[in-house]
Formats: sequence, C-alpha cells, structure tokens
Amino acid sequence: MNKKLFIPIALCSVIVVAVIMTIIGHKNKIKIEWEEVAVPTLNDSIELKVYVENSGSMDAYMCSGSNLKDAVFDYISDLKKYSSSDSLFYINSKRIPYKNGTLEAYIKDLTPQSFAKAGGNRSNTDLRNIFSMIMDAHESNTVSVLISDCILDIPQSSTDYFGNCQVHIKNVFNNALAKNPYLGVEIIQLESKFEGFWFCGKNRKKLSGIKRPYYIWLIGDQRILAQLNKSVKVDNIIGGIKNYSAYASKQPIPFTIEKSTFKVNHTKKIKVELVTDLSASLQNGLVTKNLGNYKVSNPSQMTILSVQDVNASGSKYSHVIEFEVTNPETLREENISFSYPYLDSWVEAANDSTGTDIDNNIDKTTGILSLVKGVAEAYKNHTNYGTVFFSLKNK
Repeated sequence: MNKKLFIPIALCSVIVVAVIMTIIGHKNKIKIEWEEVAVPTLNDSIELKVYVENSGSMDAYMCSGSNLKDAVFDYISDLKKYSSSDSLFYINSKRIPYKNGTLEAYIKDLTPQSFAKAGGNRSNTDLRNIFSMIMDAHESNTVSVLISDCILDIPQSSTDYFGNCQVHIKNVFNNALAKNPYLGVEIIQLESKFEGFWFCGKNRKKLSGIKRPYYIWLIGDQRILAQLNKSVKVDNIIGGIKNYSAYASKQPIPFTIEKSTFKVNHTKKIKVELVTDLSASLQNGLVTKNLGNYKVSNPSQMTILSVQDVNASGSKYSHVIEFEVTNPETLREENISFSYPYLDSWVEAANDSTGTDIDNNIDKTTGILSLVKGVAEAYKNHTNYGTVFFSLKNK
C-alpha cells in the first residue's frame, strides 16, 4: 500500500473508532446494594375503643338525615371486622360505657335524648380532658376512635385558653409516645347536616339548613393503623371526607430495588425504581406523591422523577419511587428521605379563633388549630419520617 495513503486511512480509522466509542460508551455496569429492612409483623389482636362526644354542642348533628350517623356507622362497622374486641363509649367530663348492646343500637342511640340520659357534664366539655381520658385508657394494641365537633369552649381569654390547650395536648401525646414510640394519629375532617343550637362558651345560636364540620380521630400503633387503612380506606367513608392529616413516628422504611444492575451508556444516566412501604407514615396521596417531600443525598446527580402507588393485591409495599442518577460511576453511599408537613394548610383555614361570629364561620371550628398544633408539637422531631440507604458500585 502506498505509504501516503496509509496514514490518512489509519487516522480516519482512529477517528471512526473514537466516534463510535463516544456514541456507544464503555458500557460500564453499576450494581446497587442495600441492607434489607423487613416489613414488621404485628400481633393480630386489636382492641377497638369508640368514643362519641355527647356534649350539648353535638346534639344538632343528631338530627334526621344526619350525615354523621351514616358515616360513623359505616366506618366503625368496617373497622370492627378487623378487631378482636370492641368497646363503645360516650365521653364528655367522663368516659361513659355504652351498655345497651350492639353497634347498631349505639348508632340508633345517637340522639340528644340518649346523650342527655348518658350523663356527664354536657354544658362545658373540655377537650383537653377528653384526650387525657382517652390516652389514659389506651394500650399498645388499642385503636381509639373519637367522634367530636372539636369545638374548644372559651371560658376566659381566648389567647390564653388556646395556648394552654395546645401545650396540654402536646404533653398528652408526648407522654403517649413515651409509652408507645410507634403511636400514630389520624385526623379526618368531615361535614354533616346540622339542625339546632351551636354553642361555644357562653355563646349560642340556633342554626338550620346548614352543614357543619366534625372530626374523626384515630389513635393507635401506626403500623396497626396502616394495616387498617389498607382494608378500610378513609377516602371511602360514606359522604366523603373534606380534609385529612396524620402524624407518625420516624422509623426504618422497608424497601427493595427490583432491578439492581444497570449498564451505563452514552447518556451517563440510569433510572432506578425503588419499591418501598410508606404506609405506616399514615400520609395520604397528596403528601406521598408530592415530590417536594423527598430529599436526595446528592441533588446535583440524583432526581426524583415520580412516586406511584403499588396497586398489586397482597403486596407488602405501598409505593414505587422512580429516580434518575447522572454519572452513577462517581457515586458511592447515597440515600433518599421522606418527610411530611408539620401542619397541613387546611388546619389554619378551618380554624375560628373567636368563637363568637358563627354566621361568618359556618364551615370553621373554634380552636381546631390549637388541638392539631398540640399534636404537631409532639411529633415535630418525627416529620422527617425515614430514610432509605443504598450504595452504587462499579462492576
């Protein structure tokens, strides 16, 4: 071959090979490794304790066509199917056991007459004491359910009273968390037909043809509540719900990565699907699917792309988190953490801070902000719910 031709041909070959290598890349392999975090197994014994506040302010919810009665009957009936024992109570200044038989009879007896007959101090119910009584009777396998309008009666300066209430509720749940570090709280806001007198402290007014908010609280081991939520979905309560908030203790998050070996091509990116169980966080889809609630250890190279529900029946996992890694060969020990809000925005929007002007606050609850913030304060060190750890290794 002519030497003059050989050099250009060789140079072209080198250039072609370089271009091909650039396009194809070196096909490096990345292996993701992690330590297994097991899904917890729980005792099947669940003791259900149901409390309906029977103060005077609840009478107007017990009218003909009450949405509250239908919702409570439906929801508690479903919860009962998964409990090993259940107890029914009225509650105001004391816990009043219901002794007349079944849940059907209990719902039928949700009337102003039955409330008055049950007794207790119905004129000035103190929700601080209600939560104290509920938690004093709460055990590790108990799921306590409270149905209440959650109105704080204001016997004195509202500013002082609201602040005192918040601190009291915080202390109640701090003490409860000390006894059961896995305690969880779910707060469900609903609304019902309301015919009768609205009360707040010394203020009262007869209302008709309206709907007013009320609340269902669930308190129990967050892992038990998570199991119940899978079978008895909060969103399916008859009549629907208005808002939802939940608090749970931080804990190790069970997860797996089904595809753990990846080829790195010219894009220098890989997409990873992390299958995880966030159900014990008790958060709804508005929170779990909000990408802003996730934090990666190396945001310059890791990006959360989506979070989706796991819908496979019987799966021990609840969500698939898809994330993208750029230049994975340069990463080593990495993690992804999940957080939930300290206080959902609906709580402040639903709050009435005066307890006087009901006409302009029909859809609000006097003092609900203080109650929920009390719980939030007890859980303020748990809002960073948990973190999954994994490592990337070159193969």
